[in-house]
Amino acid sequence: MRLFTACLVHESSGFSPIPTSLQNFRDGLLHRPSRGELVPLRLTAIECGLTTKGTARGHDIVESVGAAATPSGPLNKADYELLRDEIVSDLKKAMPVDAIGLFLHGAQLAEGYDDCEGDLLASLRAVAGPDIPIGVEFDLHGNITPQMMANSTVIIGCKEYPHIDFSERADELLDILEAAAAKRIRPVSAWRKLPMLGIFHTTRQPLRGLVDRISALEKTPGVLTITIAHGFPWADTPHAGSAIIVTTDNDEALAARLCDEIARAFFAMRNEIAAPLTTLDEAFSLVSSGGNGLTVIADTADNAGGGAASDSTYFLHELVKRRIENAAIGMIWDPMAVKFAFDAGVGATLPLRIGGKISPLSGVPFDAEVTVTALNPALWQTAFGYRQPLGQAAAVRIGDLDIVLSSVREQTHGPEAFSEMGIDLAAKRLVVVKSAQHFYATFNPLAERIIYAVAPGATSVDFTTFDYQRLSRPIWPLDQGVTID
Repeated sequence: MRLFTACLVHESSGFSPIPTSLQNFRDGLLHRPSRGELVPLRLTAIECGLTTKGTARGHDIVESVGAAATPSGPLNKADYELLRDEIVSDLKKAMPVDAIGLFLHGAQLAEGYDDCEGDLLASLRAVAGPDIPIGVEFDLHGNITPQMMANSTVIIGCKEYPHIDFSERADELLDILEAAAAKRIRPVSAWRKLPMLGIFHTTRQPLRGLVDRISALEKTPGVLTITIAHGFPWADTPHAGSAIIVTTDNDEALAARLCDEIARAFFAMRNEIAAPLTTLDEAFSLVSSGGNGLTVIADTADNAGGGAASDSTYFLHELVKRRIENAAIGMIWDPMAVKFAFDAGVGATLPLRIGGKISPLSGVPFDAEVTVTALNPALWQTAFGYRQPLGQAAAVRIGDLDIVLSSVREQTHGPEAFSEMGIDLAAKRLVVVKSAQHFYATFNPLAERIIYAVAPGATSVDFTTFDYQRLSRPIWPLDQGVTID
């Protein structure tokens, strides 16, 4: 099979204070084979493995753009169109192909574009024609649109949050594309949009049970794949919200029945599966009343993985004020503070201003005399199963509190963000991580308990704090009495 592959991944927040350009992709991943701009060690977990897995299966791979950037605001129009047009141009040159496999996010925005994925798919469909199968793997935080559905053959979202199943979903997508290209199956899909915003953890019941249930349903004869798209709640567009997609082998009635059944079950559990709204005070009260093991507090509202700056100081101020022993916090994005720490050197004591720089949501800058305890020119952490580079980083200490400062804006995924800075989490009573849920996969085995806390921030799950202007209403939880037919 001659397979065309491309990757364009950006989760775009309408409330992020961080502008987005092509440089953001260069800072993350920007692989452009047709231009000779190659990334020798491409992030196969980010590109979903479609290229590497397709090659291993013996397919003739034509690889186009591989681009991924840390979540932030909408991409500027010129740079989005540049990447889109490059992918479309590469497809024109590659024709004829037997199938197209894409890894996209599902919630990318650009200036003038509320639905980048739908726009890209429509552009590719115009080149490919109606018969070539186009398969897409999405993040489950995608906002599904009619244009996406109309111009794809199959959409598969990852099932887990944290996203530990991208590799399995890539294999699933390739299986379907191979069968569709060989005319052994005819994928048809039913989908339903749901009026609900939220962040939903698949690690907790009752959503854990529903995810297991759809995995079991996929073994039903004729069912190809089922996706629960949680949606991306910080995209202020009419498309924001959850959705269900069911794809069968030429059985529209089965797809429609299962789609309706799963949609009703998902919507019915919305109040039970909503992310916890533990306040900062409540979180620290729980710490004070806890045991001797490690407590992990997730600073969910300052999550770079959703577009926040990751430089807010609310938890930092509170940690110092409460004088909690054996504590750590990270990663706080502050390239200037990192530079000063490197200039001063390990062991130096210096006055340092930390965080509070990017927007009012970042809080008041934190000023203190700190001691530099570690410098790392190439910090890394485990993220989505691969070694993610984090650039220069510094660890500083105030009394009994260790603070990890990063020069690369990224959420905390793995404990290496601390251990590679000489911080032993096993000896800590409390660690605050700037993340919403992706930390869970690697921190949960270390923790006695995990607390999800909410302070002010660009990724707060208190959606009433955001000034939505274009959202389709009514929608839960912003409106009362929301129902579905």
